[in-house]
Amino acid sequence: MVDAIQISKAQGRRFVLQHLHLLPPRTLRGKAGVMDYIRHTNCVQYDPINIVGQNPHLVLQSRVANYRPEMLDELLYEDRHLVDGFDKQMSIYPAEDWPQFAYHRQRMAQTYLEADETSQAVELIEKVCQDIEVRGPLSSTDIEEDTRMDWWLAGTVRAVRIALDILFYRGDIVVHHRVGTRRYFDLAERVLPIKLVKANQGQASQDEYLDWHVYRRFAGPGLLQDKQIAAFGGCLGWRGGKLREAMRRLAADGRLTPVRVDGLPRKPFYVRTSDLVALEAAAKPVRSKPRAAFIAPLDHLLWDQGIPELLFDFHYRWEVYVTEAKRKYGYYVLPVLYGERFVARMDPGMDRENGVLTIKGWWWESNVERGDGAMLAAISEALGAFCRYLGAERIEFSDAVKEDKALVAAVEGAGLGG
Repeated sequence: MVDAIQISKAQGRRFVLQHLHLLPPRTLRGKAGVMDYIRHTNCVQYDPINIVGQNPHLVLQSRVANYRPEMLDELLYEDRHLVDGFDKQMSIYPAEDWPQFAYHRQRMAQTYLEADETSQAVELIEKVCQDIEVRGPLSSTDIEEDTRMDWWLAGTVRAVRIALDILFYRGDIVVHHRVGTRRYFDLAERVLPIKLVKANQGQASQDEYLDWHVYRRFAGPGLLQDKQIAAFGGCLGWRGGKLREAMRRLAADGRLTPVRVDGLPRKPFYVRTSDLVALEAAAKPVRSKPRAAFIAPLDHLLWDQGIPELLFDFHYRWEVYVTEAKRKYGYYVLPVLYGERFVARMDPGMDRENGVLTIKGWWWESNVERGDGAMLAAISEALGAFCRYLGAERIEFSDAVKEDKALVAAVEGAGLGG
């Protein structure tokens, strides 16, 4: 096993931000930049909630200059360079990685097929597959079969919906396109290159699979704790100490390197050994002018909650599943990154019909000097880029924030005042 290396918090922050193309943000270009980023991190997590864009678009707008959602949609549903599938929960990943998920698909489908509660759905699999083969891409609402069943995830549902899930998890069908959040499925062999569909790759055992998927996950944040299991969602078999066992195996064979951070003696981290050169380079301070960006709730930077808390001294919890009475900030709050630190949080809303971005809430961090002209200029630039991404023509404030002189100055600097 490779000996642990010692780094400072500042070095850890810079490494993570540089790894994630956030130091500085918005430097990638066009669809090629989208592909470069997703290949670099292996996947972008999908979530259907759309307040100011769904999570994949929010992730990409902070990395790709002049990003538009059509860029990702074309790569997914026209160019077929990406797959709308399953990695870290529902995710988008490069199509060339499809064969490597063979073991994952087999185990996922087996779980559904063997469950007593899915028997009615299993009986419909052949019919559903034949309907798609004959009629082309279909959603569950296009298939006339009204058998209903109890399902632990969603209560009483149509059995057709679960039959589609089984075929999807098994790899017989893939997402052909979406209309809003509704998925339309087609046969995998009609959507993906046949060499990928027929490839016999993947892993021979659960341990081999888990080692592969845990190592793969490190390409997201770059640096991960050994006990932060939330970052490893979607890795089958990761509970019960299996996750740490996989990390130890990966360290023993030299693929992962243990990392210790100054001031955090009881918080062991790992990094891919192939990233050590970049980690070493991050020891040097960045001389470029700091820029700002708005970070998605399910951004790679936030997968391991210990990263913002331990390295950035920034506590963030996504409050979308918290009752309104218990929320500290808001329903869909975005952290505001400036240079190498988090300086604020924004609770946004979007009136698409009138092209208005509303800032419903804005909270500065306690250690921020609000009169910092360079910071306000950077936030102005970031707000302008964010509005272009959304197609917003102006910004309006709620009563709760309209007296915030620093924020108003940033909006006015961007020429986006109401």
